[in-house]
Amino acid sequence: MEAVLPIEYKIPSLKLEIELLPTTSAKEELFWYLVRLDETHCDAKLASESQIKRVKLQHDQNEKPHSYAEGDLVLVYDYDQEHDNLGTSKFEPMWHDPYIVKHAIEEGAYELVDYDKIPLEKPRNGLYLKRYYT
Repeated sequence: MEAVLPIEYKIPSLKLEIELLPTTSAKEELFWYLVRLDETHCDAKLASESQIKRVKLQHDQNEKPHSYAEGDLVLVYDYDQEHDNLGTSKFEPMWHDPYIVKHAIEEGAYELVDYDKIPLEKPRNGLYLKRYYT
């Protein structure tokens, strides 16, 4: 049996009327179903968000931080392809030109230069870099 608040004995809610009165109409039952549906959606959303957090925590535990020293050769991931409206061909490379790490900035960011010592316009996060082996 479902728990009922004491106040609901004094002031019957629609739920109690539907459950206790045999003469409830189909519209009232449908209305109560829709009210409970919102609660069910909220519960499902909370469960989904907690599952996403658990999966992220598990993934982050296995993730190894990237660290590069000055002078290392790295490839740069082209994350602008994801936002390209026209889409890119599957034959387009995702990792571009080997760059040289000029120096590390705090929080895992790196300033990069190409072979001609021309720096990139902005620092790159270490997550978007991959060591280049020759």
